[in-house]
Amino acid sequence: MPSHNATPLIRFVAGTLALALGYYLAAQVGLVLAHASCDIALVWPPAGLAVAVLFRAGTRYWPGVFLGALACQVAQFDWWVALGVSAGHAAAAVVTVRGLRGFGFDPATAGRRDLYAFLFAGLGGTTVGATNGVLWRAAGGLPASDLLTAWLIWWLGATTGLLIVGPPLLTFERPQFRRSAVRPALGLLLTTVLTCLAFTNIVDPRFRSLMVFPPFMMLLWVGMNERLRIGSLHVLILASFAIGGTSAGLGAFAHLAPLTKLLMVWALTTTSALVILAMTTTMAERERAEAALAGAAQEYQNLVDRTPAAIVRYTPEGVLTFVNETLCKLLGQPRERLLGQSVLSFIPKMPRREEVADLPVAPLTGPPNGISGMIRRSDGACLWYRWTARLIKTAAGRDEFQAVGIDLTERRQAEEERVAIQRKMEDAQRLEALGVLAGGVAHDFNNLLAGVLGHAELAVGSLPEGHPARRHLATVLSGVAQASGLTRQLLAYSGKGRFMLKTISLNDLIRQTTELLRLTLPKKVNLTLDLAPKLPPVTGDDGQLRQVLMNLLINAGEAIGDRAGTVTVTTAVHDLALEAVSGGVYSPAAPGQFVELIVSDTGCGMDDATKARLFDPFFTTKFTGRGLGMSAVLGIVRGHQGGIRVDSRVGIGTRFTVLLPVAPECAPAVLHTPPESPTPAPGAEPRRPRRAPAPEADVATPGPAVTPPPAGRGLALVADDEPTVRQVAELLLTQMGYAVITATNGAEAVSLFVEHADQIRVVLLDLMMPVMDGAEALSAIRDRSTVPVILCSGYTSEAVPEELAADSATGFLQKPYARGDLQVALTAIGA
Repeated sequence: MPSHNATPLIRFVAGTLALALGYYLAAQVGLVLAHASCDIALVWPPAGLAVAVLFRAGTRYWPGVFLGALACQVAQFDWWVALGVSAGHAAAAVVTVRGLRGFGFDPATAGRRDLYAFLFAGLGGTTVGATNGVLWRAAGGLPASDLLTAWLIWWLGATTGLLIVGPPLLTFERPQFRRSAVRPALGLLLTTVLTCLAFTNIVDPRFRSLMVFPPFMMLLWVGMNERLRIGSLHVLILASFAIGGTSAGLGAFAHLAPLTKLLMVWALTTTSALVILAMTTTMAERERAEAALAGAAQEYQNLVDRTPAAIVRYTPEGVLTFVNETLCKLLGQPRERLLGQSVLSFIPKMPRREEVADLPVAPLTGPPNGISGMIRRSDGACLWYRWTARLIKTAAGRDEFQAVGIDLTERRQAEEERVAIQRKMEDAQRLEALGVLAGGVAHDFNNLLAGVLGHAELAVGSLPEGHPARRHLATVLSGVAQASGLTRQLLAYSGKGRFMLKTISLNDLIRQTTELLRLTLPKKVNLTLDLAPKLPPVTGDDGQLRQVLMNLLINAGEAIGDRAGTVTVTTAVHDLALEAVSGGVYSPAAPGQFVELIVSDTGCGMDDATKARLFDPFFTTKFTGRGLGMSAVLGIVRGHQGGIRVDSRVGIGTRFTVLLPVAPECAPAVLHTPPESPTPAPGAEPRRPRRAPAPEADVATPGPAVTPPPAGRGLALVADDEPTVRQVAELLLTQMGYAVITATNGAEAVSLFVEHADQIRVVLLDLMMPVMDGAEALSAIRDRSTVPVILCSGYTSEAVPEELAADSATGFLQKPYARGDLQVALTAIGA
């Protein structure tokens, strides 16, 4: 521990003694140029040495300055005068150092601010030292007449010593041997040679006086090209040779008088020091400013190049004068190749001189205006950009346009996708609305057909065989049958058709159907099958799916016409995500595994207007068509919980893609009616399988007259808001042996049932009635009785609520129905 504490003390003592020795030796050099009248040196090197050491090592070493000065002064003056003068030297050094630190002097930067700090702090310190020294010399006997001269020489000598010795010591760095140090070393060597020639007798005496100028000119070059650290070394070399050579009577000033010699050396060294200080600090300041400007320019360039916006500047003629890196990357070309090219070659909407008004240009003080345009890349691709431009003046005073482009490609694509999705939603809503309309029309038309069919059958039954009117009635019945088929297609389009679902191999159905249709297609049409092996089955109505395939194949053949062409039927299976199944005219409710049925042709194709109305009821491009084929296809696909897409180009062909859900594994063959809405509500429970409704019977031609059945089968209640339908049902039931009472709405039917509950044996309820509909009336009846009930509707049995259709005493009969259909329905429910 003691040895550890002694180390700083030893270091302090050694540093103090070293400083004292250095100060003493430097003072001996300065005394060479001492003025004879007052023994004061015109150049005092210890002043610079003391300031430099105390600044770098710390002011605590001031005793070294005091001891070194005392060693010099005690030999010339009385001891007490020497003590006072030496204390002034130390005080001057401390004051200078404190001033440097107070001004924030930094020898590493050596800028203009540091130069001012050095000069002001140095002047303050030398003023203190000179004033103190002259006062003590006056006390020691210096005549009053010499005081001013002594003070001035003292002040000038200390200042010169500070200017010559201080800078090289303050900026000193340990030499590093590297290639960049070669030039400064050669410069120092050249200064040494030139100064040696100037302050020795090597040169001829006639030219000796002129040799002062080469080293001074060398100093000017150094001031413009080097920093203070190197420049101050050149000054130190010049001052050393000037003082040494002149004091030895050599060199350019040797022929002058003694006082003149001193003044010339002082003037040369002081001027050299001031010139180097001023030039090197100014150049350092300029270099820093240039570096800062270059850094700011580089940062600005990096900012401009890294911004996602494209930035260009071009002349009114369209010649590019600036492009940023973003645009270079977009165009795939280097900046050097783009500069000088015409901006119109890849940004067509940019203005030229005669078209300046094409692009709105705002003054620099106002907001910029802009337009949307494209950037054409070298590979031909186009990107959408929003351009804003300003008219600016360059540093040379030329008018140029500066434009900034923001990439709108993704936004434009997103907008196009949004518009496409909105259009599909509108199409889906329109199709849904048309489906509702078609279903309503079919329902009302079936009610009308029910009256016509019933009365026609009653008329046929009342006429004997061979009666001439029976032939006309047969025509009526045939028309009713065709009209009934039309309403079935409308119901299929609305998604409310009746399906008999079972597990189906779609490949087998395609093979069977195409074998039947090959002969009906034009002779030049080549029908090709590309069926996927091991295709999973689907659940559906084979008759309805066959109709879908037939309609698509017939339309494909007619699209080709008399030309040679190909119709291809393809099947595949895919696991489709939601975005994959949502791009068609009609999309499935949820993603999953789907079987694809693709029918493509090389026919004439369709334009956008035709595709937009393709599935509209009664829209057709055929001269003799009714426009319900594709409508029925859409309705059947919707009823099977599938989807359909259409891709077509005029002159190339059309491709229909039908998506059908894969059947559940080991799905039993059940009879099922599709849900009323093509898109079931999320989370809804699946409907229970229903008992198959009575099969539709085709309206037959008139047969033999009907023999009335035995009477006494009981009382029947008929409720329907359509008088014609109600009348036909009453007449048919009467023929079957029932006594009939009728009601015009559900509430009246319930009232009559309550009144005659013990007598009624069967009830016929229309589903769509005012006041109280058939479902509500059935529910009220079921609260009181399990009497057999037949629900009637122009829609299919899907319209019957599940909870009411689950029992065996409730049946369904679709309008229009014949007498035989009614008899079958009565038998099915045990009436």
